[in-house]
Amino acid sequence: MRAETITIPVKKLHLQHWLAVLFMFACLFFAWWFTPQEKWFNYLGKPQFEQIIPQNFAGWTQVVDGNGTLIINPEQQEALNYIYTQTLTRTYEQISTGRRLMLSLAYSDDQKDSTKLHFPETCYSAQGFNVQSMHRDQILANHRAIEVMRMTAQMRDRVEQVSYFVRIGNKILDRRLILLRLDMALKGYIADGLLFRISEISNDAKSSNQLQDLFVNDLLKTLSPSQQTMLIGQD
Repeated sequence: MRAETITIPVKKLHLQHWLAVLFMFACLFFAWWFTPQEKWFNYLGKPQFEQIIPQNFAGWTQVVDGNGTLIINPEQQEALNYIYTQTLTRTYEQISTGRRLMLSLAYSDDQKDSTKLHFPETCYSAQGFNVQSMHRDQILANHRAIEVMRMTAQMRDRVEQVSYFVRIGNKILDRRLILLRLDMALKGYIADGLLFRISEISNDAKSSNQLQDLFVNDLLKTLSPSQQTMLIGQD
């Protein structure tokens, strides 16, 4: 039987090999080219929220005892210190009514996967709260409609009405987080992130939401345009 001759397309394999190598290096180049090099807070100006947020303004005064604030256990606090560059927690009282709101800010100057913001519904649930009635809404403030999330969190007899919004880079989060991070990356910036949360211990969600809206409006009116940008981004 005559042996069958097998021809190996050496030149074709050689060309495919080099095309694969060229494609790999092209991918590496474009990955490097589109990787943001500058942090957004360097452009924005690194915010110092302890100084930016006034202790007293427009009929609101800080309550120094902090009565009613959300308790965070030491293990959770250690995790927060790793995730966030800055945190701020205060309790404010409306002078005319005596009603109290809790304000919490959590800021990360680098929105990497390991240090991205944790949303309140996750944190409340982790501490034993039952999260209810979660829905999207808007706060009309500073001539803008700010996208917020509303929720009711309950643990035994404590009922807390919570509103929060998230700023990623120069925008308030109103779509998927990864899209906003990508949008900032295409502009050459590593996005920072701010979680702004306010809440009141109350059984009346409607009244509490109205009070929280008033608080946000009053707060923004006291801030300069650049300070407002640090909270709610740009139009």
